[in-house]
Amino acid sequence: MNFRYDINGLRAIAVIAVVIFHFKSTLMPGGFAGVDIFFVISGFLMTGIIFRGLEENAFNLFKFYVARANRIIPALSVVCVCLLIYGWFFLSPIEYQEVGKHVTASLFFVSNIVYKHESGYFDADSHFKWLLHTWSLSVEWQFYILYPLVLVLLKRFLSITNLKRLVVVGAIFSLLISIVLTMRSPTAAYYLFPTRAWEMMCGGIAYIYPLSLSIKLKKRVEWAGLLLIVLSYALISSHTPWPGYLALLPVLGAYLILIANRQDSVVTNNVVFQYIGKWSYSIYLWHWPLVVFGYFSIDYWFIFGGPLSILLGWVSYRWVESIKFPSLLQWKTILQVKPLWLSLGVAVFSFTVLYMNGIDSTYRSGATSLRAKFLDKYLTYDMDPSGLFNLCNTSLQIHLTGKVQVSDKCISEKTGGVFLWGDSHMGALSTGLRKNLPPDVPFSQLTSSGCLPSFTIKRHGSNRSDIGCDYSNGIAYQSIVKTKPRVVILGARRFHEQNDWLNTVDTLKSLGVKKVIIMGPFPQWQPSLPLIYFQKHYGEEFISDNSFDPSVVENNSYLEHMHEDNNKFVFIDLFKSLCRFATDKNSFSCRAEVDGDLIAFDYGHLTTTGSDFVVKNYMMNEITSGLSY
Repeated sequence: MNFRYDINGLRAIAVIAVVIFHFKSTLMPGGFAGVDIFFVISGFLMTGIIFRGLEENAFNLFKFYVARANRIIPALSVVCVCLLIYGWFFLSPIEYQEVGKHVTASLFFVSNIVYKHESGYFDADSHFKWLLHTWSLSVEWQFYILYPLVLVLLKRFLSITNLKRLVVVGAIFSLLISIVLTMRSPTAAYYLFPTRAWEMMCGGIAYIYPLSLSIKLKKRVEWAGLLLIVLSYALISSHTPWPGYLALLPVLGAYLILIANRQDSVVTNNVVFQYIGKWSYSIYLWHWPLVVFGYFSIDYWFIFGGPLSILLGWVSYRWVESIKFPSLLQWKTILQVKPLWLSLGVAVFSFTVLYMNGIDSTYRSGATSLRAKFLDKYLTYDMDPSGLFNLCNTSLQIHLTGKVQVSDKCISEKTGGVFLWGDSHMGALSTGLRKNLPPDVPFSQLTSSGCLPSFTIKRHGSNRSDIGCDYSNGIAYQSIVKTKPRVVILGARRFHEQNDWLNTVDTLKSLGVKKVIIMGPFPQWQPSLPLIYFQKHYGEEFISDNSFDPSVVENNSYLEHMHEDNNKFVFIDLFKSLCRFATDKNSFSCRAEVDGDLIAFDYGHLTTTGSDFVVKNYMMNEITSGLSY
């Protein structure tokens, strides 16, 4: 196949979007769809290689695998080596151990599975993961392994025509899986191969079923494809369920550009896009570690990080990707595949880092620095030495024990007192409540991570968060009837507009609860308060930083307005209590430290010191008056 300038330009369109999104998502909220375009391109090119070989009875599976290894492994291994060197000098043991795990997973091309079990792609802690972007390389590698193998095996029984039809059927089946799983388990849908295979097969369909178009029609088809891609970049965001059916926008856009096959397009075949397209793989490899390096600690990092990604991409392309390795034909020559030895060598060291707990030793400067000691204190923070935080969190109990349960220690045997109900942030508040409530006041707790307290709303999901939430909310009614609390405290981190707060308040009042308290959201920082505090605000009691999560303001405003129209509950505004505002009310600084300890140990869960401070200063008066009704 002749060199396709349109494909090279399409690579540039994809990688530019991804880089912009990761450095400054507000500039291009749907830029992450560039990865979906890469999948389509890969599917097109790989299908072409495979079917040309099958049609000529000359396809060599081993040669195909070696070619992919020669293309992908060297540049990836160099990035991994650089991260391991950087981590040796600058990362704490826990951070370095995490790098060791992720390097190992990336080089064995299972990082998508590892990240699926850790967190969502758009979660706050994603900016701690130096190799998060390699999930897509793992998906592609799994496609490279399975796709040709299946086609070669089926070629013994099916004609080329039927093999082509099978690709279409496979794409449709994978798309259906993607749509269903996106609704039921979005994190799994985002990361896993079965929900992404259709995107690569769509590229394959563009190859096996080419269209003969007039010059005029080619131009229209290309512009239609570009329009779909632009719409996906502009209209979708990190809040959009993905991939699902909406991924059809960038995928069909890329498909249309491929079948248009315009080699003289001013959009794809311009000098800038041709160079960026040529360096796109290396740009993609380097951009995310650069994002992690400076996203939260260097102001206006996107201004420098984007161009630096392109520069390092060029360096990597020039000095690593351009190295030519021999194309081997037989399995017995596998030991001669040099990139394989390179990746194995790096993987052995990274696994050693993982196995040795981040090499917590005095001869590694990163392990003994002030930064390491400070961050490790909070990365390993025990928010509740009594163990009740875990015991009373249903989703955590599912994770830890595999059982859907709440310990008897969480629900008081006595009547009256205080009942705490909500998500893990309410769970963090429980330590301060237990410390400050008089010993003779009964205290009960029902919490589940990410769970809005409600008697009526059900999530009906299959993941532990959904199951735990539905169970916690499901037993709340009978628990409150049993314990007859005088005060019920409700709260959650976000999505307040999705909850039926007033219905919950009315139900609690009908059950005899004297005072219902709804907690406003705590101040939150992305990716974490300890990291932001150490790198930019060490020693400051109140901090003002652009890492402050703006959703706190939105959620707090929603509850504030709801309270203005309803006096059946008490609203404790922690945002305004813990923050200081300028006279114009547009700028503010929030409390980060109390008595030498941070108020939150991650992005927003209170430390025991923070919990004690909040309860003592902003809650006890309301609780006491409720108990004395």
